Parts: sequence; structure tokens; C-alpha cells
Amino acid sequence: MIRKTVIQTLTMATVVAVCAGISLVAAAFGLFVMLRSLCGEVTAYAIVAGLFALVALIVALVASRPGAAEKRPVPAPPETSPILAALMAVVRDKPLVSAAVAAAAGIIAVRNPQMISSVIAAFLQDAEPKD
Repeated sequence: MIRKTVIQTLTMATVVAVCAGISLVAAAFGLFVMLRSLCGEVTAYAIVAGLFALVALIVALVASRPGAAEKRPVPAPPETSPILAALMAVVRDKPLVSAAVAAAAGIIAVRNPQMISSVIAAFLQDAEPKD
């Protein structure tokens, strides 16, 4: 059933394209005959060719125009934990103290990595286990 619908749609599109092509050739020939009597054969060829090149350019510009972009909802930022919010407030208020604490934490991490991993695990652990 779907295959039949696709074939019918493609056939109809082909028929429409062929009819449009025949109409353009007929219009070009009619325009050429009219212009040939007014301004000569070579000039008529040039005008018809330029006019249909302009039509092709306009059709190409319309066909290549991007469609409207879908508006996706902006996801809400994840909620920060109160401990993290308090730490960020301290970092903003006292940057030199924060840098000293970070240096001390780096020295401790080099000397005792197990303790740092335990502290990080404690901060990342959920207060209420999820099912």
C-alpha cells in the first residue's frame, strides 16, 4: 500500500515537472518570436536566455532558502545543592582564601589521594537513596 502511494506521488511529480518544462519552452519560443520582430534575431536570443536564466536564479534562491527553525524549549538548569551554593558564595566573596584552600587541597591530594576521594564521594553521595 505504501509503495503504491509513493509510486503515484513520484509519477504525479514527474508529470508536473514535464508540463512545467513544456510550458517554459512554449513561453520562451513565444517571447522569442515577439522579440525577433522587434529587435532582431541575435538580440532576441540574448534577451530570452537572460530572462530565463533570471527565472532559474529566482527559483533556485527560493528553493534553497532555509525553513523556519524549530523552537525547542530551553531546559531548566539543574538545581545546585546548598553546600555547593555556599562554596560558590565563598569563592565569589573571598577569592584569595579560596585560592589558598585550593592549593592546600592540592597538596593534600598529592600526599594522600585516598582521603580526597573519600571527601569527594561524601559530597556526591545522595542524602536520600533513589529507588
